[in-house]
Amino acid sequence: MQKQKVNLLGFGKLFGPTYKKHLERQNELIEKKRPCGWFFGYHPSELNYVFDIVNIFPEQYSAYCASRGDSPRMIDDYYSMGYGPFLCDYFKCSIAAIDKPELATKPLMPRPDFTVDHHSICFGHRDMAEIHARMYGVKRYSLAFPYIRKEDIGSFDDITKITEWMDKDLLEYTIQVLRDFVTFLEEVTGEDFDDDKFKSVMKVSEETSRYFIEIFKLFMSKPTPGSQIDLANYPFIGFFVHGSKYGLDYVKNCYELIKERVNKKEGVVPEEKFRLMTHGIMPWHTLSLYNYLEESGATFPLNPYAHCSAVLHDSTKPFESLARRVSTFCNVEHELMLDALIKKAKDADLDGAILFENTGCRIVSGVMRPIKKALYEELGIPSLIVEAPQCDSRAMPPERMKTQFDAFIESLR
Repeated sequence: MQKQKVNLLGFGKLFGPTYKKHLERQNELIEKKRPCGWFFGYHPSELNYVFDIVNIFPEQYSAYCASRGDSPRMIDDYYSMGYGPFLCDYFKCSIAAIDKPELATKPLMPRPDFTVDHHSICFGHRDMAEIHARMYGVKRYSLAFPYIRKEDIGSFDDITKITEWMDKDLLEYTIQVLRDFVTFLEEVTGEDFDDDKFKSVMKVSEETSRYFIEIFKLFMSKPTPGSQIDLANYPFIGFFVHGSKYGLDYVKNCYELIKERVNKKEGVVPEEKFRLMTHGIMPWHTLSLYNYLEESGATFPLNPYAHCSAVLHDSTKPFESLARRVSTFCNVEHELMLDALIKKAKDADLDGAILFENTGCRIVSGVMRPIKKALYEELGIPSLIVEAPQCDSRAMPPERMKTQFDAFIESLR
């Protein structure tokens, strides 16, 4: 099989300066002795920019450790502490970074003043926040977002999070959860909520969200214009720094790159042979696996996992807009999730799907087989489920994955 040259969009080159700006903000706020929060669950990130909170995300840090090759020795230290193997790789890495900071990727996470969790993306976040709060002896705050049923919203778009409708009581309850969190942040900072600053941050967030959504839509163009490696940093922007000006600048620049390529009708490889969906937490330790598949002509126009980080905000209705973001594939009934996914799969004109099952993530692993079944029964699209822990390549060596990929691609010919 002749390999094709993969022509990246260049999103990765733009991310380095963006992340540097994030760290500069972090260091400036630490010098000013601003409160530091560890957030297990990404939402609502905009409030961190309203209250000038040092916003730390252990999951993002753990993915960073995996991408730098440090996670295996950190996970080994985690095991030495007596923990079992069936917990999240993100939890394993963050615990090890506390226990043996000399093993961890630099810069380290600064000490928290409080932890925050919610379960709308992962049920384990509650336990993670509790354990880390106990280790440091700090406050923990839990956002009690509701679980979304079909009768609550009718249907939803998995990128914009726009719903057919939203039950009035559910919407009001979710807004109150957010307002209660604002009260907590007022107590932590000793400052009153700045409504004008909130509106300003939400305007930035809305503009960011619009570029974000257009990029995902352009990714579904024919031929597929970019690589999943180009999208690897999008969860960081969408989940963790939504509302920042440096995040907005990043997506603006990315949009110009992908728009130019789509206008030229250029693809990520010279000859697109198969259009695939990828779903599940990306294998941060070996993102080159995407290039391995792309070299064979298999491209990835669709990534519902990355779509989770997107939302269409309306800055004229800030709290309502934030409340609607709880409609993610992990926090809705399976029927809602599958309906939204099937619609996007049909729009993307797929030939197949590669689904990453994760021994450390019950939420993601639990939906892979229903997705595989629905794709085949509704659209005749075959899928390959691959075991791929997000931070520890030893559990499923990349060479073994490549063998499975080769067989699957051959079956599509």
